[in-house]
Amino acid sequence: MHQTLITTRILLVLSAMFILPGWAALLIGDFWRRWEGLQRWIVAVGLSIAFYPVVFYTARAVLPFLTFGPYKTGALLTVMAAWIGWRMRGLWKSWLSFDALEWTALAVFGMTLFTRFWILRGHPYPAWSDSLHHALLTQLTATHGQLPATLNPYFPVPLGEYHLGLYALTATLQWLAQVPAHTALLWTAQALNGLCGLGVYLVLDRQSGRKGAVIGAVIVGLLSHQPALYVNWGRFTQISAQAILPIAWQVTREIIADPSPRSWPPRGWQALCAAMLTAAVALLHFRVGIFYLLLLGSGEIVDLWLAYRKRTTRHLLTQLLIVGIIALLLATPVLQAGRLMVEKATHAAPQTTVTSEDQAQITQNYFEFPWRTVPYLVAHPWLLYLTGLSLLLGLAALDSLAWLMLLWTAELIALGNLYRLGIPALQFITNLGAILIMLYLPLGIVIGAATERVTALTRRHRPRWNLAPPLAALALVSGFVGSHLRVMELEPYRYFVTPADIPAMQWIKDHTPPDARFAINTYFWLPQAPHGTDAGYWIPYFTGRSTTAGVMINHLGSREYVHRITRLSHAVEQLATQNTAAPLQELGVDYVYLGKMGNFAAPPLDAAQLQQNPALTLVYNADGVSIWQIKH
Repeated sequence: MHQTLITTRILLVLSAMFILPGWAALLIGDFWRRWEGLQRWIVAVGLSIAFYPVVFYTARAVLPFLTFGPYKTGALLTVMAAWIGWRMRGLWKSWLSFDALEWTALAVFGMTLFTRFWILRGHPYPAWSDSLHHALLTQLTATHGQLPATLNPYFPVPLGEYHLGLYALTATLQWLAQVPAHTALLWTAQALNGLCGLGVYLVLDRQSGRKGAVIGAVIVGLLSHQPALYVNWGRFTQISAQAILPIAWQVTREIIADPSPRSWPPRGWQALCAAMLTAAVALLHFRVGIFYLLLLGSGEIVDLWLAYRKRTTRHLLTQLLIVGIIALLLATPVLQAGRLMVEKATHAAPQTTVTSEDQAQITQNYFEFPWRTVPYLVAHPWLLYLTGLSLLLGLAALDSLAWLMLLWTAELIALGNLYRLGIPALQFITNLGAILIMLYLPLGIVIGAATERVTALTRRHRPRWNLAPPLAALALVSGFVGSHLRVMELEPYRYFVTPADIPAMQWIKDHTPPDARFAINTYFWLPQAPHGTDAGYWIPYFTGRSTTAGVMINHLGSREYVHRITRLSHAVEQLATQNTAAPLQELGVDYVYLGKMGNFAAPPLDAAQLQQNPALTLVYNADGVSIWQIKH
C-alpha cells in the first residue's frame, strides 16, 4: 500500500509537471488554437518539458541568488493550473475533442508509458555507469535549489562543459513527490522515454497524415527496441532532449514559415515558444542540440525555396532571425560550454601519455561501430528492411518528408565520422554511437509517412475501403505484442545495486569516517575512464564516502585529478589480479567493497582470495556483500 501511494504521488506530480507549463503557455494569445485535438496536448507537453531547463539555466545566469524548492515550484504550478482553469472556462469540451485515430494514439502512448514504468517494479535503482552522476546532480540541484557549477562535495569536477537541463526536471519531481534522487531520476527519465512517440506523431500528423502518425508512434514507442533500451544504459540526458526534438522542429518550422498576418504580441509570443523549445533541446543535451540544428537547417532550406516561390522570403528570414536570436540568448550556456570544449580539445596537454594500444581502445569503443552493431544500436533487421522499403516508396513519390529524413540521416552519419579528419576541436561532437541509437526518430517518421501514402493510394483506387479501423486495430494489436517485448529487453549485468547492498550502505554510514575511500570492482571503458561494476560504485551517493573510480565525467576535472583516479583504479586491478594491497595502502585507500554483482568484464575482487591477504580485515559480510578494512 505504501509503495502504491508513492507511485500514485509520482504519477500525479509528473502529470502536472508535463502538462501545466505548456498549456499555460498555449493559452497566452490563443496560441492553442493554432493546433487541433491531440496536437495541442503534444505541443503542451513539449513546452512543459522545455520550461524547466530554460527557467533554471536562465535564473542561474540572470538571478544567481534565486533558488527553487518545493514551495516555490508547487506555488508556480498551482498558479498555472488556476490560469488554465480561468482561461478555459466554458471550453472544456474542446480539450478532449479527439477522433477515433487520436484515441488510438492515446492508447499507444499509454501502452508505451506502461512498458517504461513497469520495468521500475523490479529495478528501482538506475543502471550502468552514467546513472551515478545523474543521481548526484539531481541531489545537488534539489539540495541547493539551482543547477550546480561543480560536483563538489562528491568529486572535484567542474560542470561548465556538461549539460544540466535534465536535473531541473528530476529535482522538481524529487521536491514535489518527496522521493529520493535516484527514484526521481528513474521515473522522470522513463516518463520522457515513454513520451518518445509524441513528436513523431506530431510531425506525421502535420506533414503527412493521421493514419501514418499512429503507425509512427507505434513503431517508435513499442515495436522498436530503441529508445526503450536506454534504461539499461542510463542514457537519460540524451532521451530527454530527443523527447522534444521532433516537437521543437515542427513547432519552430511552422512558426518561422507562417506567412499569415498577425499582430506582434501573439507573433512575438509564438516566436518565444519556438525559441524556448529550440534552446531546451541543446540545454538538455549539447550533442543532440547539434543533431537538431542539422534537421532544422535542412528543413529551412526547403522552406526558403517554397517561400521564394510564394514571394514570402523576407517574412521567413525575419521570423528565422527573431527565433534564432532568442534561442541563442536562451542557449548561451551551450555556447559557453562549446567554447570551453574546443579550447580544451585544441590547447590542453594530454592528461597522460596515450600508448598505441590505448588509442586503439579509444577508437574502437568511442568512435568506431562496425555494421554488426547496427541491429543492436539502431533496430532489428525486420524493422531496417521495412524502413528501406518505406524510404524507397517515399523517394519515388517525391515525398519531401522522406527526402528530409534521408538528408538528415546522411548528415548525422557524416557528423559521426568527423573523427577521421583528426581535428581535435571537432572530436567533442563526434560520437557515432550516440547517433546510431537515435535513428529510431527518422525511422519511425519514414515508416509512418509511407503508411499514409499507401493508404492514400488504396483510397484512390478503392474509395469504399475505410482503412482507419483496421489500421487502428493493427496499431493496438502490434503495440500490445511489442509492449511484452519491451519490458523483457533488460541487460541484468548493468544493474549494479541490489537489495543486499542497501544494508551495507547503511553500515558504511554508521561505522566509517566521512573521509573514508573505498576500493571497488572496476572496469576501464576507456584508458582514462574507469567505472564501477557493482554497488560499490554508488557509495558516494548512498553514503557520501569516496571511491577509487569516481564518476563517468571524471574527464571534466583537472589533469591531476584524472591521473589520480586512474592510478587508484589500476591499484584495484593489482589487488584483483595479484592480491597485493600495497598500491592501495600507498594511495591512502581505507576499505575494499565487494558488491553482490561483482565484475562482469574483468577479474573480480574475490572474497576467498582477499581472506588470504594479511593487509585486509573483514569487517562486514552479509548476503554476498563484504567490506574489508585495509591496514596501514
